[in-house]
Amino acid sequence: MSTINKPMQLQIHIVALLFVFPVAAYADADTRLTYGSGPDGYHSYAFKANADIVKTVELNLDYFFAQATGVANTREIGAGLTWYATELASGNYRYSVINDGTFEVKGNEGGLSFALDTLWQGELRTSLDLGYGAFKYKIANPQTIAASNFERTQNRSSFGLSQDLASSFTVYGSHDKYKYDKNIDASILLLLRNRPLLLSRTLALLAFPDKTNTLGMTWKTTDALSIDLSSAKTTTLLEQEQKSIKLAVDYRMGDSLSIAAAVTRVNNSAIIRPNGVIGQPATQDTYSEFSVGWGF
Repeated sequence: MSTINKPMQLQIHIVALLFVFPVAAYADADTRLTYGSGPDGYHSYAFKANADIVKTVELNLDYFFAQATGVANTREIGAGLTWYATELASGNYRYSVINDGTFEVKGNEGGLSFALDTLWQGELRTSLDLGYGAFKYKIANPQTIAASNFERTQNRSSFGLSQDLASSFTVYGSHDKYKYDKNIDASILLLLRNRPLLLSRTLALLAFPDKTNTLGMTWKTTDALSIDLSSAKTTTLLEQEQKSIKLAVDYRMGDSLSIAAAVTRVNNSAIIRPNGVIGQPATQDTYSEFSVGWGF
C-alpha cells in the first residue's frame, strides 16, 4: 500500500501537468516564487505558474506551504484554467486542496470578469468581478481528534470592482460573503483551533470566515515601478475581527524579470469562549514577503 498522503499525491499530479502540457516551453508563460516570514518562526513558500494552452485559454498552477513554531504545517495545492473569451469578458475555474493537520478543505471556485469600459469605449479601465466557491471541510486526521465526524460545506459569493482614476492610478474594492450548510459550534472550533492564526488567504479560510471587505489602490509611478496599498477586514463565525494593512512594491527589470516586496500588519481580536474565558488572545503581528517573477 502506498504511503504517499493525499496532498503529496495532488502535488505530484500538478507537477505532471507541466509535462502533459509542454506548450509552456514555447507559449507565453510566467512564474513567481514568494518567500514570507513573520513572528513565532513563521515561514511560507509559494509558487505560481501560468501558461497558455491555446491563444485564449491559460493553465494556472499554484502551491503554498507555511510553518511556524508549535503549529502544524499548512499546505495548499491548486490548479485551474482562465478563459479570455472576448475583450469584454473572461472566466476562470480553480480546484484546490488545503491541509493544516487539523482540517482538510477541498474547494471548487469560479469567476467572471468584465471589462466594462469596452461597452462605452472608455480610456480608463473599469472592471467588474463576480465569483462563487464551494468548499468542503473535514477532519484531516480522524484518528487523533475526537470530533472526527465534523464535516461542513461552505459557499462563498464575491463581488469586486476596480476603477482607473488616471492611467497610472487605480482604486479597487471587494466583498466576500460566506455561508455554511450546518451550524458550527463555537466550543468545538475553539477546541480544534487552539493555536494562532497565521497570515494568507489560505489560512484565513481555515478560520471559518463570515464576511470579508477589502479596499485598495495601486499607483504605477513609472513604467517599471508600482506601489499597492490595501486594507482588509474579516469577521469570523467566532466573532473575531481580523484586520490587515498591506503595502507592496513591484519593480519590473526588463521584459522578463520582476521583483516584489510586501509588508503586512495584522491585528486579530481576541476569541471569547461561550463561558467568557478567552480562547485566543488578541494579537498584533507584522509579516514580510519577497518574490521573484519570470516571464518567457
